[in-house]
Amino acid sequence: MKLNNTIEMTRLFSILQKTITNPYFGVLISLVLIFPSLYVIVEDISIIRKEYLILVTGLVLYIKSLNSIFDDFLNRNKDSF
Repeated sequence: MKLNNTIEMTRLFSILQKTITNPYFGVLISLVLIFPSLYVIVEDISIIRKEYLILVTGLVLYIKSLNSIFDDFLNRNKDSF
């Protein structure tokens, strides 16, 4: 029973690692952070809120993920020539 549990944990860890390093997942998570924080910020811009921090974090993650996606596209095209 223990061996089966460690195999399942290893498989789960592998799937989580692939998901976290996937740039498309990063874009999705960043958009989930950006849109609700913008909705709250637009109500009253003059008040400093925690949503500004969430917005900045989401934008950084979004840019990093898109950079990774475009780098993959560019490298894939170089390899085909």
